Amino acid sequence: MQQEIILFIIGIIGLWLGAGITITGATEIAKKLKISYLFVGLTILSIGTSLPEIFTHIASSWKILNGIEASGVAVGTNIGSNIIQITLIMGMIGLFAIIKSSKQIQKRDGFVMLGSIALLWLFSLDGFVSRIEGVALALIYIIYIYWISRNEKSIKELIDPHHKPLSKKKKHHIGVDISNVIVGLVLLGLASMWVVDNTLFFANHFGIEQTFIGLVIIGVSTALPELTTAVRGVMKGAKSMSLGVLIGSNITNPLLALGIGAAISGYKIAHTITWFDIPFWFFISALALLFFSNNNRLDKKEAFVLVIAYFTYVGYKIYGVI
Repeated sequence: MQQEIILFIIGIIGLWLGAGITITGATEIAKKLKISYLFVGLTILSIGTSLPEIFTHIASSWKILNGIEASGVAVGTNIGSNIIQITLIMGMIGLFAIIKSSKQIQKRDGFVMLGSIALLWLFSLDGFVSRIEGVALALIYIIYIYWISRNEKSIKELIDPHHKPLSKKKKHHIGVDISNVIVGLVLLGLASMWVVDNTLFFANHFGIEQTFIGLVIIGVSTALPELTTAVRGVMKGAKSMSLGVLIGSNITNPLLALGIGAAISGYKIAHTITWFDIPFWFFISALALLFFSNNNRLDKKEAFVLVIAYFTYVGYKIYGVI
């Protein structure tokens, strides 16, 4: 038991570190090759923070292909990460900083976010997200990326409103950055396998549903890149951040990350996921967008509501297990 706990913790830390190393290395490569910020934003920055979820899906799908059911880990982790981002992370940052928005983000990207949640719910009604449905989710994400790529200014606002021009100074050889990307991806692969393997062990040993561990524990851990990015922004004196930073991940996760995983193996969807967790995710996301509709910002009372909503949700899930 002690070994499994240690490997699980190492896996969680590995997901966080691996994502950070990969993003940093890939960003430096883009700078040295003078790749446009548009490309960097669409690929590295947008998808980078969702790497823990993506690799957890791949590891879970690999288990499923080998006859070990792990759908609950993958789907639970995805939804749990999204819920904590739109409630606890947004709420905590809103209590100490100003989260701004724009009508474009609310109407366009907010609509896509809610639409992706609704589509996932529709796909889950029969208790299974098929390979074809997984491909459809991933394709919709690609179409969305192409759509917003038509306006580079919108990309900058959605991904990183505090972006500064890329530095021309080369601090080290590009080979170092390539090595960092490789190391980061290997670490992500190993860490995701450790997390999934030991989650399955805990679920079987204690008789706990995989979805609960994914929703409450791994979901929090895979949201660390977004939390770290937001906290660092506040610590560096950024008095405001864009709603698009958090919405971007809530679009990438259900469409790309879950889509890739489902396309590989297909996923069984638990009844509670379909009729409680996904509807809660949709409702709280719609509520968050409603908060921004008045003056394009989140006030402290509204931020507090989001924080309370998260702890209420977690309390309900724990009560259901006990």
